[in-house]
Amino acid sequence: MLKLLPGKGLTRLKLGQIPVGGVHIDVARQRVGVWYTDEPQDLFDRLPGLWPGWQTECWDDRYEEHVAKCGGKLRLPAMDLAAGVIAGRDWIHKRVYQSFEDSPAGAIMRIASLVSPLHPGLEVSADALSNGTTRPTPNQWAQFESACSQVSGLYTQSA
Repeated sequence: MLKLLPGKGLTRLKLGQIPVGGVHIDVARQRVGVWYTDEPQDLFDRLPGLWPGWQTECWDDRYEEHVAKCGGKLRLPAMDLAAGVIAGRDWIHKRVYQSFEDSPAGAIMRIASLVSPLHPGLEVSADALSNGTTRPTPNQWAQFESACSQVSGLYTQSA
């Protein structure tokens, strides 16, 4: 795999989004470290087989390990924790109050409609389609939003 690497790499890279994973390759020490914040899809289990003779380290979602191994050469923008709290609240709102079409059950219906011509008689169980989500009451949601605002306010004051 070492021969497939693109040479010295880039000296500067600005990403338009937060990465969900990364690989740190230390050629001199023959060490490979990997971090991944999303579902790893058995990558960590396969890593030793991909790099035989190398020490492999699986850092799970600890991207800080990668930053530390770079010795100051990898700089990350400062985190805006207040904005993160608000973004998290908004994401949860979208997820909780999503339409049926956007829900997992809606996705199952779309997939079933695509597959049914290939497998006539395909049936999707009622359990798979039940919209078993329980939404918070307006008062519960207001309490959640208030808590998010309080936490966000703490981060804004300390910045």
